[in-house]
Amino acid sequence: MTTTRSALWSIGLLFLLAGETCAAEHPRVLMLHGFNYSFPATSLIADAARKRLVEHSKSVEIDAEFLDLARNPDEPHELRTAAFIRDKYGKNPPDLVMALGSAALPFVVKHRDLFPKVPVVFASISPQTYAALRPPPGITGIVTAFDLAKTLSLAERLQPEARRLYVIAGSGEADRRWQLSARKVIEQQGSKFETTFLFELPFAELFAELSKVPKDAIVIVLTVFVDGDGKTFVPAQIAADLARLSPAPVYGPYDTFIGGGAVGGFVETFESIGNAAAEMAIEIMKGADPATLAPRTNPAQHYRVDYRAMERWNLKEGDLPPGTVVLFKPPTIWDEHRGTVLAALSVLGLQTAFLGALLIQWRRRQRAEQLLKVSDDRMTFAAAAANIGLWQFDRDTDKLWVTEHCRTLFGLPRNTPFSREALLATVHPDDFEIANSAIRRSIRTERSAASDVRIVLPDGKLRWIRMRARSYAERDGEPKQSGGIFVDITDQKSAEAETALQRLEIEHLMRVSVLGALSGSIAHEINQPLTAILSNAQAALHLLGQKSPDLKEIRDALHDIVHEDNRAGAVIQRLRHLLKKGERKLESVNINDLVRSTAALLHSELIGREISIRFDLENRLFLTTGDSVQLQQVLLNLVMNGMDAMAATPVDQRHILISTRGMESGSVEVCIKDRGHGIRALENGRLFEPFYTTKEHGLGLGLAICLAIVEAHGGRLTLLNDASGGAIAMLSLPSWEATTS
Repeated sequence: MTTTRSALWSIGLLFLLAGETCAAEHPRVLMLHGFNYSFPATSLIADAARKRLVEHSKSVEIDAEFLDLARNPDEPHELRTAAFIRDKYGKNPPDLVMALGSAALPFVVKHRDLFPKVPVVFASISPQTYAALRPPPGITGIVTAFDLAKTLSLAERLQPEARRLYVIAGSGEADRRWQLSARKVIEQQGSKFETTFLFELPFAELFAELSKVPKDAIVIVLTVFVDGDGKTFVPAQIAADLARLSPAPVYGPYDTFIGGGAVGGFVETFESIGNAAAEMAIEIMKGADPATLAPRTNPAQHYRVDYRAMERWNLKEGDLPPGTVVLFKPPTIWDEHRGTVLAALSVLGLQTAFLGALLIQWRRRQRAEQLLKVSDDRMTFAAAAANIGLWQFDRDTDKLWVTEHCRTLFGLPRNTPFSREALLATVHPDDFEIANSAIRRSIRTERSAASDVRIVLPDGKLRWIRMRARSYAERDGEPKQSGGIFVDITDQKSAEAETALQRLEIEHLMRVSVLGALSGSIAHEINQPLTAILSNAQAALHLLGQKSPDLKEIRDALHDIVHEDNRAGAVIQRLRHLLKKGERKLESVNINDLVRSTAALLHSELIGREISIRFDLENRLFLTTGDSVQLQQVLLNLVMNGMDAMAATPVDQRHILISTRGMESGSVEVCIKDRGHGIRALENGRLFEPFYTTKEHGLGLGLAICLAIVEAHGGRLTLLNDASGGAIAMLSLPSWEATTS
């Protein structure tokens, strides 16, 4: 009992470890955006974080949800959103949650029950918000210290004479947090500025008030998520609209305000916030305990300004604090033409050396041309000796250069110009398109390609020429020339044709020899229907001789004669099909029908040897393209080998199983399994060798021919031992599954 309990605990632990390993290999991260997708801030944070997470792990799975809490701050919307997230992720929670934006963390803290054990990394949260929320353990992230005092300091440096200060914020929850922060910062300035707070005004009234601002004032835009009428906005877009309208320079604490018309401020980019949050998330995914990771601040804060906005309000670049990043500044003349000036100086400096080197290069070129001519002559001679002609085609000039031996190969007189048209005119009409396509294709690819075509010589004889060609790319990468060789392969083609003919003869002889071995069984297959025909004919004659013949009995006898005649005809047809001699004929072959036909041909032989055959054919219509006679020869040979292998097997164990099944690779596999002696160790690896046989009267050609036939059909043939005894022949052929109607 104790042993059983220990085994169960071990198995459970293995499953647990396997699940943890799978989760570690494919971590899932859920990004909760506090706002909707139109808010650029959280989108920039998310894009940067996503890029860093994918760099760390290509297998990370990232989901995103937009809470849209700025435009819909009411509690019913929040509850609906929480219910949606609970339904969607409750059964399959993420491994880590990233809360992006000031509204996302309060939502996560309030609804911690959505992901009670999942670590949370937040981003773009002010210290005041973090302190007010007091997140529970397991929640950490990047605290963004928006330093409004430094943004105000930037405005003072650029506008030292300014005495009027206008501060703009909306009426949303985040807007009101900014209101408190702004009042505190400005109170610390004392009476330096006459400050006007444009807080929680309706949109139209805010625009009207801003249009009255003096030109020498300072305008600081915080956030406007919601105006005084309760309308929701995107803060970055409102900042851009206000900057276009304002008579005075506009500043802001957000990087997204820069580029929309605001001068700038002391900001941190949202991309850097996203990177920092992603780094903390990676630490947690590597195994760090989030409870031990204290929230961090993002050190990537700088003064950043828009040069175009400074130009608009006549602000001086020299007044900027040291290290300020100036964006959108057009390049100076030196920046624009530095390369040109340096290039001109370099040309002047190198001109003398170039002229001196030119003379040396000219002498070297002459020497190289002489050596090249000698090399070309040697190569042309060697090619002609090997019965090879060299050629090159220029696409721009449409000229074809060839060695003199090419004229001999194509039977062209010396006084005939050797052009592409002249070459194609000698090609056999049936091969014209092949030759023309080969020349065109050689211009488009740098890969060497070969095509075999027939040439009609002036005396009417045919010559086989192999055209091997490839293109040569110029410096700009576009191929403009192609070249290659012409090889006389007439003797090779003749030898191949003779070899193919001999192979067909051997295949036919092998089929005849197999049928010779089956002659007794075949005679028995034919005698049975002939005997039945004779008996039924005699019975019909006897019935006709009676005074009142029974027409129904006579009709039944004649039906039996027709049936037995068809049966005998089917046997003879199968024999004629297998004995047929001729060229390979490609057609669609039904694999399952071919298996059944082969088994029917061996029916009497199986009975004579007391061997039973069973089928396990997958109920699908597998078709392959090939020669049905050759494929049946393969099946016949493999089944006969299985029958021969079971000569010493007890009668009750003599079984052959033929099965078919479709493979994922798009092929069909035919397995022939016997219960014989199997493949002996000395035979393994040599069964497909020509003239190697394990039979007393065998020729050793059966399996070699079978392998050649299968490979010619694009398939594979494998022989191996079965663990339960006997051998298995596995035949794999490319196929497709036909649809049945």
